[in-house]
Amino acid sequence: MKYSTFIRYFFLAIFNGFVIYLVPVTIAFESWFLLTIIIVISLLINLTYLTSRLKPLKWITPGMIFLLSFVVFPAAYSFYVSFTNWSTGHILTKQQAIERLEDLTYTKDDQKGVEFDLYILQDQDLDFYFLADLAPDNLLFGKAIDEEEYSQVNYATHEPSFKDLNGNISIPDKYYLLSGKEQIANSSKLQELSLLIDKNTRVQLYNISVFGASSGRLLSAQQKYSYNSETDILYDNVNNLACKLGNRGNFVCDGQIIDPGWRITVGTENYQRIVDDERFRGPLRIVTFWTFQFAFFAVFATFFVGLLLSVTLNKDSLKFQKIYRSIYILPYAIPGFISILVFKGLLNPDFGLVNEWFAPVYELFNIEPINWFRTKASSRAAVLLVNTWLGFPYMFLITTGALQSIPKELLEAAKVDGATSRQSFWKITFPLLLVSISPLLIGAFAFNFNNFTLIFLLTGGGPPIVGADVAVGYTDILISFTYDLAIAGGRGYQFGLAASVTTIIFLIVLLISAISFRYSKRLERVYGNL
Repeated sequence: MKYSTFIRYFFLAIFNGFVIYLVPVTIAFESWFLLTIIIVISLLINLTYLTSRLKPLKWITPGMIFLLSFVVFPAAYSFYVSFTNWSTGHILTKQQAIERLEDLTYTKDDQKGVEFDLYILQDQDLDFYFLADLAPDNLLFGKAIDEEEYSQVNYATHEPSFKDLNGNISIPDKYYLLSGKEQIANSSKLQELSLLIDKNTRVQLYNISVFGASSGRLLSAQQKYSYNSETDILYDNVNNLACKLGNRGNFVCDGQIIDPGWRITVGTENYQRIVDDERFRGPLRIVTFWTFQFAFFAVFATFFVGLLLSVTLNKDSLKFQKIYRSIYILPYAIPGFISILVFKGLLNPDFGLVNEWFAPVYELFNIEPINWFRTKASSRAAVLLVNTWLGFPYMFLITTGALQSIPKELLEAAKVDGATSRQSFWKITFPLLLVSISPLLIGAFAFNFNNFTLIFLLTGGGPPIVGADVAVGYTDILISFTYDLAIAGGRGYQFGLAASVTTIIFLIVLLISAISFRYSKRLERVYGNL
């Protein structure tokens, strides 16, 4: 066996071992989509590197892995989520939700508890320990834990060895007994800690006195819910009720929904909400229309300014040509979010420099200053203005490159035939330019269709649409409306609803891109032989 073959099989064995480890883990978490991706990728790698017959696939396999992991998997998973009730209160699986419910405890109202002397210790790792002197023959000792550590085995133990022959508390050398002042300094932390007695009873130590000798109160907490896997019923031990399965991924006790619930498939319910519910349909109509407007005018404005500058500077006789081009590229070198925040300050209607600069004009024509971000028209104008500033350097770069790639012989031949400069531009230069950059224009349209950063940082989607039942503004585009509706609307996280809107956006962009690419191929056929 060749040395290279041995190395290949060695790393392949390590990879397969890692896959074998991941498969049961993903099954335990019920991550079926991730399991599918792991299996597909492992099969692809094994088919590629296990034999020499499929050796040419090694050039394609890395790209396929990234395609599956970062394109196919997120898109498919979002599509799947759109058919579920995944939202606040329905994030866990059924098994995880049952475990959370069974972790809940309660204390009877008539139970006053048992008071005792409490000693607070620390070890060398600065972890806290409670030593409860309940009785001369009942000395409990254990690590003090918070609620997140309840699932771990940290039960208190009987430690009579902590008392000497005279019945006095004797602290081992490996522990440090906190003084009264040290207890005061750590009082906020200590009051969050508890002592776990056994598997069925949780004991919480509270009302810890920090004056003189410490004292605590022992309360036994009982399990609030218990689940019977055979009957699939959750029992409410507080009210002695049987909670049956609801149709929304929850247990229902006497008509009351018990949280948390779990994820279930709800079919096309999220899509029906978007279409049938007027609270969504009305604002969605406004947002969709503005999204198309914004994407179109954003591409048009940036392309127009970029092309105008590139044509102006595309002259060999122009002095300082490189300096001008460098200046126009500078906005592209500045991080976009910084430029957006700067413009937000410049356009501030009360203190912004823009209104201050135009104050003489306002006085001359006796008009009111522009209320940037406060009216529908001014907010949308500000969005397009800032986006043009952010986007024209990119268009300037690609149109400059496209202009320089056009053969000069074509323009010279047109000039010999008597064509003017304007005729040469519109009949030769511009069509050939579109052939080169039309795919980039399509990409720019898709980018602006989902330009969440600009809307979120500049206007936040505002000003709000008065009378709308959901959080939506006049500058919201589909993606920001999705964020407001499903995440920032104050109704909790609604990932299923967000995924359904995201799927609709994906289909719209896909359709427009397909039509646009079909048109760009037609341009190539028409002008490709010029």
